[in-house]
Amino acid sequence: MRSIAKALLLMSVALPAGADTALVVGSVDEAATSSYGAPRYLGTGFAPLDHAGFDLLTAIDADAAALRGLVSRLVSAEEEERLLIALSGRFVHFDGWTWFLGRDAGEVDLGTVPGAGLPVQLLMDYAAASPARTVILLAPEDQGVPLGAGLTEGIGAMEVPEGLTVATGHPASVARFLRSDLLQPGLSIRDAFARAPGLSVLAIHDPGAPFVPAPVQTPQVPPAEQSYWEAMATLDNPFAYRAYLNRYPNGFYAAEARARIAALAPPEPELTPQELEQALDLSRSQKRDIQSDLAVLGFYDAGIDGIFGRGTRGGIEAWQRVNGLAVTGYVDAAQITRLGDQADVRREELRAQDRAYWTQTGQGQDEAGLRAYLDRYPGGEYSELARQRLAEIEAEQESRADRAYWNQIGRGQDEAGLRAYLDRYPNGEFSQLARQRLNSLLAQRESEAWRLAQSRDSIQGYRVYLNDYPNGPNAGAARQRLAQLQQAAGEPAAWQQAQGADTVAGYRRYLNEYPGGPNAEEARRRIRAIEVDDRAWQQAQSRDTIPAYRDYLNRFSTPRHRQAALDRIDAIQSDNEAWQQAQAADTVQGYRRYLQAFPNGRHAAEARQRLNDLQGNGGGSTGSIPLELQLVMRPLTRLGLLGPDPTAEDVREALRVFQRNNNLPVTGTPDRATTALLAIGGILGGN
Repeated sequence: MRSIAKALLLMSVALPAGADTALVVGSVDEAATSSYGAPRYLGTGFAPLDHAGFDLLTAIDADAAALRGLVSRLVSAEEEERLLIALSGRFVHFDGWTWFLGRDAGEVDLGTVPGAGLPVQLLMDYAAASPARTVILLAPEDQGVPLGAGLTEGIGAMEVPEGLTVATGHPASVARFLRSDLLQPGLSIRDAFARAPGLSVLAIHDPGAPFVPAPVQTPQVPPAEQSYWEAMATLDNPFAYRAYLNRYPNGFYAAEARARIAALAPPEPELTPQELEQALDLSRSQKRDIQSDLAVLGFYDAGIDGIFGRGTRGGIEAWQRVNGLAVTGYVDAAQITRLGDQADVRREELRAQDRAYWTQTGQGQDEAGLRAYLDRYPGGEYSELARQRLAEIEAEQESRADRAYWNQIGRGQDEAGLRAYLDRYPNGEFSQLARQRLNSLLAQRESEAWRLAQSRDSIQGYRVYLNDYPNGPNAGAARQRLAQLQQAAGEPAAWQQAQGADTVAGYRRYLNEYPGGPNAEEARRRIRAIEVDDRAWQQAQSRDTIPAYRDYLNRFSTPRHRQAALDRIDAIQSDNEAWQQAQAADTVQGYRRYLQAFPNGRHAAEARQRLNDLQGNGGGSTGSIPLELQLVMRPLTRLGLLGPDPTAEDVREALRVFQRNNNLPVTGTPDRATTALLAIGGILGGN
C-alpha cells in the first residue's frame, strides 16, 4: 500500500510548499432517500480554515472524477507541516477496505466501487508517508441508497498507520469540531477531542501537542522599565523589588522580582484556607469549572454561575470530607487540580456508560431503544443522532398511517371519504390528489344542479341553484334568468308596493324577493337615501334647536320628516315667545301661565326658580311647598282631593289618589302624564 502512496506522489507535478493544507469534502448521493444534507455542513468550516492559514482543497457534492482530482492536487501540495483530511458522506467497506463515495456513485457493488470513490486506506498511507502532522476526520451518513453484492454500509475496521490522528463521528459533530475546537491555537489534540464528545477517536498521535500552535510572541521590554529594573536589581533588596512591582505589577520582570522577594524576605505567616483561596484570584470562569466538577462528582446540584454561595461551599466541604481532607469549604491550587482530575475520570466513566447504553438499546435501530436512550441521556453523545433517527421513524409511521387511512376511506372514490381524508391529513401524501378528485366531484354536482335548474326553468329552481352555488360558473346566467322570471311573475307590483311604503323595511322586502330584479339597484339607492335622511333627523332632534331643524329642512329637497320639523320649530318659537312674555311681566302670575302652557318647556326650570324667588319675597302660606306641587294644588282642590292649608305631603297624597283613580303610575309627583291629564280635563288653571 505504501508503494501506491509513492506512486501517487509521482502522478502530479510538485508544487512549492506553502501554507498548511486541508482536503475537505462533503457529499450527498444523487440517489439519496434519507439524507438531511448533514454532510454539507462541512462547508461551514471553509472560512475558519481559510482564516487559520490553510490552503483549501474543498468540494461539496463532488463526483468520483472530482474526488480523484482533489487527491492529485493534495499530492502535488507536498505538505510538510500540517495536513487535515475531512470527508463526510457515504462510506462502504469490504474486508478491511473502506471507500468514500462521490455523489454519482448510486447503487455500487464490489466490482464497481473502485471507480466510484476514494479508498480511505490509500489516503491514510499517503498521509503517513508525509512528514506533515496529519488529522483525518471521517463522518459517515447512511443515505438510504441500496448496495450491490459484497459491500456493507459505513466505515469498516481499518488499520491506522503510525503517526496519524483519526476520528469518526456524525457529520454535524465533525463539522462543529472542524471549525472550532480543532483550530483553537495552542489547544492540545487531547483537549480538543475532550470538548467534542460526539467523536470517536480511533488513533491519536502526540496528544499533548496542539494541531494549531499558539502564536509566538517575543516580548519587548520598554526602555523605561528596563532601566528601572536594572536600578532595582542593583540594590537587590525586598524594598527595591516591591517598588518595581508597584510600578510594573505585570512587568516583564515581575516573576523574577517576586522570586527575589521570596528569597530575600523573611517567610510569610501561614495563610488560612480562605486566604489561600483568595490568593489564587480565581476568575468567574475558573469558579464555574469548579462548580461543574463538583456537579459531575455529585456534590453540587445548583446553577453553574461562577458565584460561590452556600451551595458551592457545602459541595466543597462534602468533597473534602469524602477525600479525607480538612473540611474548610475553601480550595487551594492542589485541591483544584485533584478535583479536576477526579471530574475528568468521572466524565469519561459517564461517556463510557453513555456509549454502553447506546449499544445496549440497539444503537438507534428501533423506536423503543431510541426513546429509552433519550430518556436517560437527553444531552448524551448520541442524542442528536437519536433524535434524527427517531424523527425518521415517526415520519415513516405517519406516512404508513396516511396511506392506511387513504385505503380505509376507499382511495378517494366518494366525497365523504375525500373530505374525511383532507380533514385528517390536509398536507398528506394524497392531499393534492384528494383535492383534485373533490373538485371534480363538486364540479360534476354543480353541472347536474345547473341542468336541473334549466330543466325546471322556474324561480324556485334558479333560487335553489344560486343558494347552493352562489359563485358557481353558471351563477351569472342563473341570476339573469331569475330576473326575467321574476319580472314576469309580479315584480312590478312588488316594486310599486315598496315605493308606496317608501321605507327601509319595504325596500328590503323587495330585495329579499327580487335580489336581481330590474329595480334592485334603485331599491338599494333609496335605502341609502332614507338612512341618510333618518340620521340627519336624529342629529336635528338631538340638538333640538330651530337652526338644527332648519338645517335639516334645507339639506333635503323632500325631507321625510318635514312636517315634524316644522311642528317642532313652531313649538320652540311658541315656547320662546311665552317665555319672553313671562320675563317681561316678571310676576308670579306670568311665570305660572308659562308653566301651565309649557310644564316641560325649554325654560321650565328657570321659570320655577324665578317663581320661587318671587314667592319668597311676597310671602304666602304655600311658601314651604315646592313650586311643582303648588301648580297642581288648585285642580286637586277642585276635585275634592285636597283640603285647606295643606302640607307638601298632603299634596303628594292627593296626587297618589288621582294617579290611582286614573290608572297612572302611583308616584306622588306631578310627572308629565299626570300634569297632562289634569290639563286635558280643563282642571289646571291660573290664579
